[in-house]
Amino acid sequence: MGAGKPRDRAPNVVLFISDQQRADTMPGVRAAPGIQTPHLEWLARQGTLFRNAYCVTPMCSPARASLLSGLYPHTTGMVSNHQERPISNELHLSPDVKLLADYLQPLGYACAYTGKWHLGTGGDRRGFADLVTRSGDYDTDGPEQNEILRFCDRVGVDIGGKALGYDVDPAGYDPHTRVGASLLPLAWHPSTLDAVRAAQFVRQMAHDLRPFLLVYSCHEPHPPFVSPRPFAQMYAHLRDQMPLPETRRDDHGPRLLRHRPDWQLKPVAEYDDDELRAMWAAYYGAVSYVDYLVGTILAALIETDQFNDTLFIYTSDHGEMLGSHGLLLKGAVLYEELVNIPLLIRPPRGLDAPHETRRLVSHVDLAPTILEWCGADVPHALQGTSIRALAEGGDEPAHDGIALEYHSSNWGERPAPLRSWCTEDWKYVETVGGDDELYNLRADPLERHNLIDEPAAAEARAAMQSALHAWLRQSGDRWPEVPVPEREVPKDPGGPWASYR
Repeated sequence: MGAGKPRDRAPNVVLFISDQQRADTMPGVRAAPGIQTPHLEWLARQGTLFRNAYCVTPMCSPARASLLSGLYPHTTGMVSNHQERPISNELHLSPDVKLLADYLQPLGYACAYTGKWHLGTGGDRRGFADLVTRSGDYDTDGPEQNEILRFCDRVGVDIGGKALGYDVDPAGYDPHTRVGASLLPLAWHPSTLDAVRAAQFVRQMAHDLRPFLLVYSCHEPHPPFVSPRPFAQMYAHLRDQMPLPETRRDDHGPRLLRHRPDWQLKPVAEYDDDELRAMWAAYYGAVSYVDYLVGTILAALIETDQFNDTLFIYTSDHGEMLGSHGLLLKGAVLYEELVNIPLLIRPPRGLDAPHETRRLVSHVDLAPTILEWCGADVPHALQGTSIRALAEGGDEPAHDGIALEYHSSNWGERPAPLRSWCTEDWKYVETVGGDDELYNLRADPLERHNLIDEPAAAEARAAMQSALHAWLRQSGDRWPEVPVPEREVPKDPGGPWASYR
């Protein structure tokens, strides 16, 4: 116990968010040999690993808004990424949308946020008033707030791009595969600095009677496939052993892009298997770096005797294609590799034995789960449900099905809107372009056979369509009507933002 803290108080909460991490990189799931994630493995032995956890949408800003609010993108209005560029910067999270800190701070919680924010509110962290870190162009109100920029100035390192400090070291970086090492060394890397600040907050809270909410959000393993040394080269010796996606040469994914305006998703046809293995090795290095960051925060919790009073949640905003279905990166598809996300929950005091569940859960379930655990009233307006019972070892379903949605990569681009309904057995994807999808996830977990026009699957299609449209009505989604910006970013060669770079 922290000094002087009563045993019957509300729990602390640590919410750890990685970026663009596939669920199949988690302990007990991955197929790659020799990958090291000791801190996540240690947590998994005391908690629940959710195998069928889903993001609400495979894009950063809307996924993060939903994760922190318990509301879907069509409700928050945060349907695409915000960027500090013309037109895209017009999208930002409405002040009317309440986030976790807005609920817990009035209950006496100290609330801290370190790392990536990406909700279009500049330096405002919306209720996280006890500790905030800020960096980059879209998470600050100006260069003077950019802590990473100021640090790099002190050590004499120039950073560019969005001024986030995730620059690559040009020595040894391969721009074709986007594999290499970070420019900043491990101790100076932005994700490390943010984790150290998070750990300092944990140690300070050992002498504070208040419970705390700490959200830590790192950049990794987001592309480019880069991390600080030694993690960048950690699995270079295992490249030849890296298992590759069975669907990497399938053409269905690239064919979908012909009907869906999307500039981020990229076909892998131009990469050979050795190049894909190099990407996977580098990606796993970044995953191991994330595990190191987990350990930094865990150490502070354990050293200050606060760990058993803490609800620890590990998740990611969405996945990464990384060759699956012939695609790289993220965008206008809803394949499992992109929407199935890591979720590991270790309850206060832990479980007696590791637990794993395949019950469906969603990002929008995290806010009501945290609020219930902390003794707060769960607003009826939230669109998820508490999954505390599953996290504590139960197996009763929380949902008959869950919804997914997609609008566009960045606000201002021509939308490629999608809606989906998923059950434990089926996935149905509805579009406005006529390229709907239906997969039998039990018989075809790799989603290689689109059954949308198969007579034998007509009954399943009708049932899934009916369930989706019932959810649309219940959730207030006006699909197929979707928000469209008044102006559109021109589609110049090299991506929609080429003329603004």
